[in-house]
Amino acid sequence: MKDKGFLKILVFLMILLLVINMVMLALKSINAIVFWSVIIVVAVFAYKVLPKLR
Repeated sequence: MKDKGFLKILVFLMILLLVINMVMLALKSINAIVFWSVIIVVAVFAYKVLPKLR
């Protein structure tokens, strides 16, 4: 079992990445393909990898 502090930091960084992703899309710094790609990568990580770290 991994340290719970490590998991909390990892989840916080994933949420921060998604918020920054949304802000960058709103400011038109990135296009929709990059926006959705980041969301898909984070979702796959949360669904497949994160439970294995628990």
